[in-house]
Amino acid sequence: MAEPAPVGVHVYNFSDNLLQQVVHFHVVKLLDSFFLWIGTNAVSFSSLAVAMETKMDGVLASSSLLGEVSDTPSISLAQKLAKKTKKQVFISFNLPTSQMMLPLVEKRIIEEINTHPEKF
Repeated sequence: MAEPAPVGVHVYNFSDNLLQQVVHFHVVKLLDSFFLWIGTNAVSFSSLAVAMETKMDGVLASSSLLGEVSDTPSISLAQKLAKKTKKQVFISFNLPTSQMMLPLVEKRIIEEINTHPEKF
């Protein structure tokens, strides 16, 4: 008989210096999903997006739950991470939108997922 999956909430934090700015990442791991807050020291919760795979191969469902409907960084990041992790992903991206910052943030998250997959 298989052991039941561990139940509970697990929190994991990491930070990095990106474009001369300290960026904090707070992960709240749940069963088959996770929430990821991204921002600086200034506590903000201005956006929330969710993405998950559907039963149709390669099709993702995503939505902006809080903030601007056109909040592309949160939605885009949620979609990419949902596809990579095969989990439901909630993202709150609280940094100024920058064409230079978003790829660095995404790269840093992917590095962390590859290094510590159990945290996501």
